[in-house]
Amino acid sequence: GYYGTATGKGRQAAKSELEKLNLHECNLSLADGVKEAARIIHVAHEDSKDKDFELEMTWISSLDGPTKGRHMDVPRELREEAERLAKKVLEGVDEEEMQE
Repeated sequence: GYYGTATGKGRQAAKSELEKLNLHECNLSLADGVKEAARIIHVAHEDSKDKDFELEMTWISSLDGPTKGRHMDVPRELREEAERLAKKVLEGVDEEEMQE
C-alpha cells in the first residue's frame, strides 16, 4: 500500500516532500494533513512556475470525524489557513536561498 503518492507535472517534488513526512510512522490530524497537503502542492507548483492556480481541497474522515465518513469540501477557514501557511513557508525558502 501507499501512505501518499503524487501524479502530474510536479510529482517528483511532491513525492520528495511526502517522503520527508514519514507518513507510515506519524499520526497527522486531519487539519495538519490539510496544511501539509497545501504546502506540498505549493512546493510542487513552485518548481514548474507555469501559471497561477486556485487551491481546492476535499477530505474524508472516519465516521467519528468531522465529515462522518462523507466526502466534503475542506472548510474554507481551514483551507485559507493552510494556503496562507504554505505561502509563508515558500517565502521563507526563497529568503534562505537568497542569503546563500
